[in-house]
Amino acid sequence: MSISDSPGSSICISMSAQMPQMDTGLYGQPMAFPKTPDGRSMEQMMGFVPYSSCLTPSSTERAQQNQQDFSQFLLPPPASTLRPMGQKRGPSKDSVEYRLRRERNNIAVRKSRDKARRRIQLTQQRALQLQDENHSLQLHIQRLSHEVDALRHYLSQCHLQAKEQDTTGD
Repeated sequence: MSISDSPGSSICISMSAQMPQMDTGLYGQPMAFPKTPDGRSMEQMMGFVPYSSCLTPSSTERAQQNQQDFSQFLLPPPASTLRPMGQKRGPSKDSVEYRLRRERNNIAVRKSRDKARRRIQLTQQRALQLQDENHSLQLHIQRLSHEVDALRHYLSQCHLQAKEQDTTGD
């Protein structure tokens, strides 16, 4: 591994002797970065250069090149690419294409609203069904509670009678 530090440039570490230069992404798969119209990668455009190019003494040229790369982001776009104020994209309201789009959109809106209504109706039906089920379960609990009370009373009566017989029989 060798480190080179030239004035006006960043520290570059060259590991070309130890490791082959590879553009790999997650899980070792090759990464495909989009290229600019002039054929450079996004990394090069943003100032990231491969470590092999750090060894060249032309760091001032690279700095000027990087400044030029960002100039397209700093300047406003040319007037020819902007739409005039008030002009919208898409077909005019009188065109057949516009009418077809509106018709398809209206159908989609109706379908979506009908689906929402059905979903709400099913939810309400399910809520009513669950309320009925809850009521019947509460009645069942009430019946079982009465049965438990009756059985407890019966067992306590049996226990008292057995106790009386034990005390009288002794």
